[in-house]
Amino acid sequence: MNRISTELIVVIAAIAVFYLRIAMLRGQKKRLERDLALTRRKVKGRSKGSPLPLQPKGTPPYTVKSWILIAISILLMLGGVIAYNQFVVFNVDLISDQAFIDAYAKYWYLAVSAGVILMAFSIGIRKPIDDSAED
Repeated sequence: MNRISTELIVVIAAIAVFYLRIAMLRGQKKRLERDLALTRRKVKGRSKGSPLPLQPKGTPPYTVKSWILIAISILLMLGGVIAYNQFVVFNVDLISDQAFIDAYAKYWYLAVSAGVILMAFSIGIRKPIDDSAED
């Protein structure tokens, strides 16, 4: 029977932080849309039921703040997975020094968790379009 280790709990907590961050961004986006809809209702000469302007079709709801940070987070996660596998990829030993492997392979979860958390904070929301200045 496999038992859940401390390392696995740390990775699960990092993934929970990632999903919590995404949920917070969704709530922030809905709050911004609601505030924009309320300010649009107060504009003179506009119908109270006029819809909010839409993003172009196919536009994702999230934005990437920094592609460099996304690349670093992916590299961190891949490095952690490689360390978990004792620095072996496709039956090729990347590092042959057993002392190095023994010293660093046990910290695989730190790299994976850092990559997940870094990715969580590298993502933002796409703000709703405010066309109130056009009127």
